[in-house]
Amino acid sequence: MKRLKPFIIGAAGGIFGLVLLPLSGMLPISAVPGPPAIIDWYLNMAAQQSIALRSLEIAVPELDDREKIQRGAGHYEMVCADCHGSPTHPASTLADTLSPPPPLLTERMQQWHPSQRIFFTVKHGIRRTAMPGWPSQMRDDEVWDMVAFIEALPQITPEDYAALTPGDARNDCARCHGNNGEGPLPGVPRLDIQSPAYLEMALKSFRDGMRQSGTMIAASRGLTNTEISELAAHFGRSRDLPPGNETTGAAIARSGIPDRDIPACASCHNSEARAEYPRLAGQDIDYLRTQLELFAEYGAERGGPNAHIMAEIARELSQDDIEALAAYFGR
Repeated sequence: MKRLKPFIIGAAGGIFGLVLLPLSGMLPISAVPGPPAIIDWYLNMAAQQSIALRSLEIAVPELDDREKIQRGAGHYEMVCADCHGSPTHPASTLADTLSPPPPLLTERMQQWHPSQRIFFTVKHGIRRTAMPGWPSQMRDDEVWDMVAFIEALPQITPEDYAALTPGDARNDCARCHGNNGEGPLPGVPRLDIQSPAYLEMALKSFRDGMRQSGTMIAASRGLTNTEISELAAHFGRSRDLPPGNETTGAAIARSGIPDRDIPACASCHNSEARAEYPRLAGQDIDYLRTQLELFAEYGAERGGPNAHIMAEIARELSQDDIEALAAYFGR
């Protein structure tokens, strides 16, 4: 015990010093880089090691996917490019005045960390910096789209970037959903098959934080009720599209699965769907699959006024059922 006493005293002194240091006011907290440089080094090292430790067990999906890259590009142009620059335009003047300035990802990505660390940084952000976390912590699919894009960023030419992000800042919706809501990008929902009333309800749910999607929360956050109504009227057309061929999905859609208490999808989602229920026929297959999987995994937390209804149904669906339904209703 006597031999351990110096170590115990030293440990106690170290803990006391860690408590005393912030209380003393001597630890600099200025965002402006400068002396002592060791403080900047210490905080940066702490952040990097924290990210490295917490990203060790993250499984990386296939990222060399044009569709993932394109979905990530649309969100990057809408939210990230003003601070981090893009192949077609530099960072905004405001970003140039920040201290320290945001890194230019067109250059930084050539030296940045493995995919797991990029994912962790994009999803969770970095405390006490301008780097925020993803608006929805349950939408890892969206985060991986962003990782796929920024990993590809150093090789993307201005011409490629322009093709990946058509439109301009006044046309963010059309960049992903098409000029008329026809949904040209796989994994992104069609809007032109929905009623204006449903689109208005969905946009308000995203804006008010009731429904989970980091991409759509960012897109809708600044919209007024009037702007939402105008967008819904423009994109919503209540177009009737025929569903797919006779399959297992058709049987579930028309009759449900009685022994599992799964009702017929058509009872709520047919061409005469009520305003609060979306139409499914002609929707993007990948989008339908993702939404059913989100309901099955997160239940009512997925968000939306009627999420509790779909949560009970989706939990009873097998992955084969989900694939069959997506193939039946999807284009």
